[in-house]
Amino acid sequence: MIVLELAVPVPLNKTFYYLPPENLNPKNIVGKRVKAQFGKRTLTAYVISCLDVENTDDLKLKRIIEVEDNDSLITEETVEIANYISKNYVCSLGEALASMIPVSMKLPKRIPKNKIADGEEICENHILNAQQTNAVNLINKNLKKKIYNAFLLYGITASGKTEVYINAVECALKQNRSTIMLFPEISLTTQFVDIMTKRFGTNIGVWHSGISNVEKYSLFSKAKNGGIKIMIGARSAVFAPFENLGLIIVDEEHERAYKQDKKPSYDAREIAKQRGVYHNAVVVLGSATPSLESYKDAIENKLNLIELSERIHKRDLPEVKVLTSKNGTFQTGVLFSETIEAVSKALSRREQVIVFLNRRGYSPVIMCRKCGSVYQCPNCSISMVFHRNPDMLKCHYCGEIKNLSATCSKCKNKDMTVFGTGTQKVENELKKLFKNAKIFRLDGDTASSKGNYEKAYNGMKNEEYDILIGTQMIAKGFDFPRVSLVCVIDADTSLYLPDFKSVEKTFQLITQVAGRSGRGDMRGSVIVQTSHPQHYAIECAKNHDFVSFYKTEIEERKRLFYPPYCDLAKISIRNKEEKRAEEDSEKLFSFLESTAKICKLNLKLLGPVSAYIAKINNVYRKYIIIKGDRGNILELARLLEDFKQSSGTFIGIEIMPSDLI
Repeated sequence: MIVLELAVPVPLNKTFYYLPPENLNPKNIVGKRVKAQFGKRTLTAYVISCLDVENTDDLKLKRIIEVEDNDSLITEETVEIANYISKNYVCSLGEALASMIPVSMKLPKRIPKNKIADGEEICENHILNAQQTNAVNLINKNLKKKIYNAFLLYGITASGKTEVYINAVECALKQNRSTIMLFPEISLTTQFVDIMTKRFGTNIGVWHSGISNVEKYSLFSKAKNGGIKIMIGARSAVFAPFENLGLIIVDEEHERAYKQDKKPSYDAREIAKQRGVYHNAVVVLGSATPSLESYKDAIENKLNLIELSERIHKRDLPEVKVLTSKNGTFQTGVLFSETIEAVSKALSRREQVIVFLNRRGYSPVIMCRKCGSVYQCPNCSISMVFHRNPDMLKCHYCGEIKNLSATCSKCKNKDMTVFGTGTQKVENELKKLFKNAKIFRLDGDTASSKGNYEKAYNGMKNEEYDILIGTQMIAKGFDFPRVSLVCVIDADTSLYLPDFKSVEKTFQLITQVAGRSGRGDMRGSVIVQTSHPQHYAIECAKNHDFVSFYKTEIEERKRLFYPPYCDLAKISIRNKEEKRAEEDSEKLFSFLESTAKICKLNLKLLGPVSAYIAKINNVYRKYIIIKGDRGNILELARLLEDFKQSSGTFIGIEIMPSDLI
């Protein structure tokens, strides 16, 4: 009897057997998504093989309900990468396939025919400097040889990394090979689609969470069938099913957005390398502030290091001035008088300004002056953020919204005050100070409105806005030649978070946003407002000195035994009952500790501890951290199935987490 083997996206590390639908050739269903009854649910599953089984009497086989796809979506490479994800990120094969081929992709009623126009490339010749030419030659040499190689393109801000990417893409296209270009923020795809369309015509797809399920299916099919040769997108675009892949570019490779924190917790940079090996393709990781892990690999020759140490046209890096409350006087509640003066001068010269603050809303804390109580979210162990227009309190974790009461809920006092600053407050003050300036705010609140990314980018590019205010989504990639001043407010907001990467993230953010200044003909300047001007992250960012920062920070990582000197896993224990979360975390820690000892796994366990935000959406969270060798961590993680937790407790594991908070 013919049966079909299905990988189902559930946390069971096995495959399942079903009967094919009647009147359909079973072999034609392999590689497609199907609807199948699984327990009491109907799920989308993936058909990975067709088997001829002699005896099925012992198997109570169900019949597949429906075939969802016209064409096969799963290739030999798909299964290989899915197995890699399953093994290295502790998930089932079905869960891995669901991350590669979305369950939600919807077959369009009519799939447009592929149109591959001849002579569609409309490249313009851009003159490269000596360093860019060297970078292009090194990358293209490997592309032409069709051998796998991985490069770290470490280039300071405005050193012309984009032009290097474009020349590499052109080389791949000439070989009739495809390219994947990854960016950490959806906002950055807007700019690059614009650039790439001007250079290569319309032979481009854009993949991110904002496109519809029908659009995803259409794009997926075009990539698989050769209808497009370039896929630009966020993390999951790394799975674009090109069958003749030549080049994968990971821009801003240091960004945490490339690491998925939900199961399966894959790292797009690692998937890019795996696909590079499979296709004999070239992988380029690019950044002005590389991750410590990548830079260490590069100086140890595990990656090929290419450096772009000067800005194009030999432009100077911006001058960075660090201000603290000791040497700056407040003219308003947010900006120092020197900052205000610098903004005023830039605007008077008809230049543009970027103001960066990595905290949205108006104010993060509302407190009673009498009893000191703070408006806490009823569902999460964190204060609610005050937002304006309309006035409300909002939790940025569970989405709870409350009206702002005129009196303290505890002591009924009317003397309430706001503490701290968010992007709305900065916008409010700038509008009062510069009444004629055209100001645009781009953060998690405004970006949720469709088209606001494009509005911000095009508005700044066409000089419709004088000041752009925003969070980390404006800190990288944007190239506006009229921006002469960048102001960084509360530069140390992330500096002392209880996470081993907090210092690195602070340095990267300041360096990246500072790099938005002085990219045109005028000399740029940067003002950094901070309470910790002497910290080496601030000092090194001020001096544009990544190497000195790396040397200091890598020694700290070595001393404290954190990546890249070990691998990590973060086990989360979650329950709506605090006591059960506490008890299960203690029991699990003892179980892991004894299991590691019995199996002679040389691992260091930390915890259990409450998460930085102990409760989110009425769920209490505890963490156990495992340090050691990846192989040993994975071996211990696989034994988690033997642990029996309380009812209502959920246990998850993230391999090489992007943070520990």
